[in-house]
Amino acid sequence: MKGSGVRKTTARSCYGHLGGKLGNRLFERLIELGWFELEEGKSTVYKVTEKGYEELAKLGVNLE
Repeated sequence: MKGSGVRKTTARSCYGHLGGKLGNRLFERLIELGWFELEEGKSTVYKVTEKGYEELAKLGVNLE
């Protein structure tokens, strides 16, 4: 892809989860969009918001 104008962003799978720079940036963006929020009283535990459930369903992601 050299010279194509497409930037290479890496991702990796860690225990079946998306990781790496791409996974981190994607998660940050989902928080910015209000699809995830910190669980009350927790500093590292996030939950899917109602908006998140709705928007993920539009993308065909079933969390039920």
